[in-house]
Amino acid sequence: MNGLAQAPYSEQLYVKGTFNGWGDDTPMVYTGDGCYQAVICLSADQHSFKISDQQGSEELTFSADKYKSMACKLDQEQALVPAKGIGNDLTFLAPETGLYTITLKVQEQVQDQGPVMLIASGGENSDVAPERELVEVEISATAPHKQLQAKQDPILAPDVLFDHLAIKAQESVPFVFGDNVDGYFEGVTHGFVAAGKYRHKQGWYLGTFASFVDGKINDKCMAPEADILPYGVTHQYANHSSDTFMLFSQQRAAALTVCSPLAARLALAPQLNLGLNVSSVCTFDNGVVYALDSSLRQENTPSFIAICADKPFRFKEATFAEMPALNEVMHLNGNHVKPVIETLDDEISLTVYLAFAETEEEAIAGANQLLEQDGYVMHQQQTYDMLTHSYIWTSDLEYNRALMWAKASGKVFVSNEFGKGIWAGLPWFKDCWGRDSFIAVPGITLVNGDFDDAKSIIDNFASMQLKDNTNINYGRIPNRVTSLTNIIYNTTDGTPWMVREVWDYLRYSGDKDYARSIYPVVKTYIDGIEKNYLDQHGLMTHRDPDTWMDAKLEGKLPWSARGNRANDIQALWYTSLKVAVELAKLNQDGEGEQHYLAMAEKVQASFQQLFWDGELSLLADRLHADDSRDLQIRPNQLMTLTVPFDGELVDETIGANIVKNAVSELLFPWGITSLSQKDPIFHPYHANREEYHKDAAYHNGTIWGWNAGFTVTSLLKYGYTDFAYELTKNLSQQILTIGHRGAMSENLDAFLNDKGELTTTGTYAQAWSVSEFTRNGYQDYVGFAPDLLAGKLNLAPSLPSSWQAFDANLRFGADNALSVAFKRQLNGIESYRLNYQSEADTALDIVLTAKGKAKYLLSIESTSLPAMVVFNPEKTEAELNGEEVALTCIQQSYQPEIGELKFAQPDTQRKFPVLLANHVLQQQVEASNLNKATD
Repeated sequence: MNGLAQAPYSEQLYVKGTFNGWGDDTPMVYTGDGCYQAVICLSADQHSFKISDQQGSEELTFSADKYKSMACKLDQEQALVPAKGIGNDLTFLAPETGLYTITLKVQEQVQDQGPVMLIASGGENSDVAPERELVEVEISATAPHKQLQAKQDPILAPDVLFDHLAIKAQESVPFVFGDNVDGYFEGVTHGFVAAGKYRHKQGWYLGTFASFVDGKINDKCMAPEADILPYGVTHQYANHSSDTFMLFSQQRAAALTVCSPLAARLALAPQLNLGLNVSSVCTFDNGVVYALDSSLRQENTPSFIAICADKPFRFKEATFAEMPALNEVMHLNGNHVKPVIETLDDEISLTVYLAFAETEEEAIAGANQLLEQDGYVMHQQQTYDMLTHSYIWTSDLEYNRALMWAKASGKVFVSNEFGKGIWAGLPWFKDCWGRDSFIAVPGITLVNGDFDDAKSIIDNFASMQLKDNTNINYGRIPNRVTSLTNIIYNTTDGTPWMVREVWDYLRYSGDKDYARSIYPVVKTYIDGIEKNYLDQHGLMTHRDPDTWMDAKLEGKLPWSARGNRANDIQALWYTSLKVAVELAKLNQDGEGEQHYLAMAEKVQASFQQLFWDGELSLLADRLHADDSRDLQIRPNQLMTLTVPFDGELVDETIGANIVKNAVSELLFPWGITSLSQKDPIFHPYHANREEYHKDAAYHNGTIWGWNAGFTVTSLLKYGYTDFAYELTKNLSQQILTIGHRGAMSENLDAFLNDKGELTTTGTYAQAWSVSEFTRNGYQDYVGFAPDLLAGKLNLAPSLPSSWQAFDANLRFGADNALSVAFKRQLNGIESYRLNYQSEADTALDIVLTAKGKAKYLLSIESTSLPAMVVFNPEKTEAELNGEEVALTCIQQSYQPEIGELKFAQPDTQRKFPVLLANHVLQQQVEASNLNKATD
């Protein structure tokens, strides 16, 4: 075989696609005569992929078209071109599960002609000839078995809670878990081939696994049912046995378990990404440890895998000849190790622990610790404690399930890969984005009482603030951190989102010392805006693509130009100034307080004057450089109501019109569109279109899951709770029944498909989608908003009429919780039982909504707690601990201004310009005078 030096390309090529998580674990081998080959095992399904080098460079990333995806046929040559980007993949529908050979033929000395690819059935998958002796050894180890610990009523016991949360599947469905270090496991139920990979950076450690009962494999493909749970996935088999996969949190480790109702010889066979002839194995007291050949080890990447079990076991490196099922059913790679862990005696259960580490000592220590602590139960306990640390359980079971799953899914994204952060989405946004992280902080950390995580995330991004006052990005935190040496600052809203969450954290935690240490970061940010981005009206300016609607044509021209002043950016800027005012007060900086207050008041006055069109009763999406208004109808306008903490940016009557306009025009039952369908550049569908690249549709019609969050907040603010809850219930079904179960995708097509079904697009799991769903539950429906810096708790329930009861445990401060028990009687009378779960000298303001949707305030001193509040929404009367009390009206009903709200419906009869010709918007963008982005 010719060496790589003789190959046409000097870099190693890989096949990267949905079947391997776009990783670099499928290298192409150069076979000579300009040919590269890779043999891959594919399930009978649709797969997307590209061929590229490890870095995904411009010249060595190949697909069939620069802009759109192209389908490949079996045994038909496909010409390729350099095509880096998103949405322009090769696709292949594998007719059956099995091996396929991909051949890349590089045309020799043919100018302007790229390589040609061929996909053929079959390939070689026999056992590699071992260059070392296969290991077989018996290990005797014992392990303690612990019991799950429940919490006090009304919190459900672990077994009851997990039983409610089980998502049951009778056919293959996807799921995802995270290790909260730097890896994640994406998989599907009911399968072995492409059934999952535990990924780290661009590689993987653990794939699928098989369980055996008395030597017979449990075929996942034939399992009657699989249960997806917040702690793992269990398959149930016809022989009444089961197996379970778990990925642990805060460590690189996994557990595999097989159970049988009758004692039997049990075994587990994990798929490990270790070549037999580039690895070695040795024993330790409780198990064995694999070591990758030293020449292949990479920094910060585990090269050792320790394996132990909770029963005495035999470890054996098997072959296909000895165990044909490893090939015929599991379809393992013949070049890889094939370990089998089998009980020495008949048992009813076997749990195998796998610990992955950079040194042998760390791997062994990790495995031993899991064994000694009963890692299986420990992980269940940690999951239960996480789900119930803060707690809401209502009379609506399906909503409860979705809320708990959104909370569990949100934890998938919390990582320590580049310091504490939140990944934006999986699989291709596995980076820490400033904007995404801080939009997600409330729902993933604050409402759950994870204040240390919130503070660490703020500190991590603040440590990367650009301090060079000669740089145009002076004062900004990163937009995106892809590595500790690749930090990108090209966004205008990431930093003000962080400043907002600084204040959110302080209100929840009461951490006055932090208010002093973080103040210089906020001052530096504002100084940078004053120096580089402030106009004569006090508003913040920015480039066209530097809002959250940031898609760019070929990375240069904005698909959705929103410069030079977008409405959501001004809401964030105003909020940053208001936060700075409060921080200045806490730091006894009178000069700063007055300066920032004057700036904030100028923003408020300028915003209403310049953005609000009184004649048309419309809020501009942005201002052009000449102060003229862009009146495109987009959902961003709702953020002007929800981003400021006290809602002061616009007059409440204007806010009512904003809600009416945005919701009536944009809100479908399944989500809010990013542009009105009446707009000439509206795109009804997002991806896989012949007419346009998916980035053209990204922010021009496509629905974003996270936008539902501020939509719900806006609707509840103006008394439209039941209408908002219809949207929330539809989102609940998305979480529980569509795509990766328990998660939410980044996007949806605006319109339903031909079968009347939703089409998920973008990343299959997105942090801010689930975080906003969780935040709505705690901050909007239950309405908890602590403000410990003011010595006050705020509770403003906006309860759907379908809720007859709920119990809540709401976190604040060092280790405090407000417990709330709500019941609605048949006559409509509402009762709230309120109490602190620990000592707290904090007053409580509760806001109650009357039947006419006006809102009333009842202030409760801490000495009155525990308290029972009884409220009659019909008569607007209340009792506190049996005594009638006066209520203060703090917001009149805005139903006369807004009227009845209804969901918009897709206008399928409309002739959309973007569907009548190819690349309509692209031609407009290329012909415009928009400035190219130079990041």
